[in-house]
Amino acid sequence: MQETLKALPLTINGHLPLNKAMVTCGGVSKKEIDPRTMESKLVKGLYFAGEIIAGCGRRGGYNLQQAFSTGYVAGDSDL
Repeated sequence: MQETLKALPLTINGHLPLNKAMVTCGGVSKKEIDPRTMESKLVKGLYFAGEIIAGCGRRGGYNLQQAFSTGYVAGDSDL
């Protein structure tokens, strides 16, 4: 399944105007995640990254930074 998803071709045709932008809040509580590995404190072997983690920030790419940083930490953790 991983190889199929990685090989899936996606074409970006554009973006919606800013007035159609969405803001999301909520998600898995940071208190339930080990920040050194992004592993769930409740379910061993379950890792979180990106916008599934509770966090709200002003516009300006904070959600992207959270996604990149948590994705790196989760991917780099010692499985």
